[in-house]
Amino acid sequence: MRAAALLLAVLAWPAHGAWEWSAPLTVNSIQGAAIFPHLESANRRGVAVSGDSVGVVWEDNRDGSPQCYLALKPAVAAAFQPEMRLSQGDCYEPVLLALGKGRFVAAWEEAGGIHARVLPGGAAIRLTDAESVQVTLAQRGDALYAAWAEQAGRFRRIVVARLALVNDALSVKQRQPVEAAMPSDEQGWPALAVAGDGSVTVAWEDRRHKHTVPLVSHSRDGQTFAAPARLTDHKSGSVDGLGAGTGAMRPTLSAWGENGIAAVWLDKRDFLSGYDVYAALDPGTRHFGRNLRVQDSFGDNMAQWHAQVVGDAGGLLVALWDDARDGSPDVWLADWTGEAFGDNAVIPAASGPGAQSDPVASFDAGGNLHVVWLDRDEKTGTRIRYARAVQR
Repeated sequence: MRAAALLLAVLAWPAHGAWEWSAPLTVNSIQGAAIFPHLESANRRGVAVSGDSVGVVWEDNRDGSPQCYLALKPAVAAAFQPEMRLSQGDCYEPVLLALGKGRFVAAWEEAGGIHARVLPGGAAIRLTDAESVQVTLAQRGDALYAAWAEQAGRFRRIVVARLALVNDALSVKQRQPVEAAMPSDEQGWPALAVAGDGSVTVAWEDRRHKHTVPLVSHSRDGQTFAAPARLTDHKSGSVDGLGAGTGAMRPTLSAWGENGIAAVWLDKRDFLSGYDVYAALDPGTRHFGRNLRVQDSFGDNMAQWHAQVVGDAGGLLVALWDDARDGSPDVWLADWTGEAFGDNAVIPAASGPGAQSDPVASFDAGGNLHVVWLDRDEKTGTRIRYARAVQR
């Protein structure tokens, strides 16, 4: 069955489903059995397209400690340029945002704090003096925001900052916690999106209900946030007398269409099969609708991982993740049809023998989809792979 599925994928490549895929490229120039790249980050913002350049950020241990790297590929280039190191000390979970005309903003965790830098040319700055982790970025027009999890007493809480950008210099214009009260339990892994009307939406993992629940809050002006609401419509409560409720984690957000926001996360409400991919949509009302299951019935009996939602101003909306329904991890996607997420389609170059996982993705201004993932080989090491898809 696995061999037949692989044969069909080969025969169909590079066209598959609603997308026609480019040949894959390798992003990282250095691999090895003892080098471990990571694409994990809050809101999974590991790839961005600025003008005619694609940028990819990641962390690996090639220098003996975790460091963050950026690789760029201009459209006219056949391959990614050699990567540059962003960090000086131990670095984790970098994210990347496109500014346009080939410019980017990168942010990452280093030395217990959040750092950010305009590229190319800018100098790195620390965004907060407090111990902080898990940064993410979002932008609409001239409005540039960052969110992170900041230590506040015993626990971390979510902080949102408006950043100012003058030429290549970044600074913090204003910053505030989403909730003024000190946190009663851990908060982390924020996701951030700015809608067409300039309103800001932030979601995060929250433990105040004694199990992990994604919460969400909106701000019309990016300064004052509404009281948090549950992103999930599955209520807390013990399951068969055990625990405080089933878990849900790693929310991701994307601006979508003229004024909408889409959310995708991993949800364990069907706890016997592990995490599933769920979604909810805010069409512009600043209220998320009912929860929607994203993976189709062929993926129902195994766990899904590393989910992300990606939308664009033209109304395109795609969810991506990895699962092992065909015997080993492959990268899957589902398009929004206007009423539901459609049949799941495997990315041809990110499937087949071996382990392909941890997708990150972004749309460019033309509606083309850019996807990056990990391709693991126990003997030769892990490659960071990239492919571009055009709608058929």
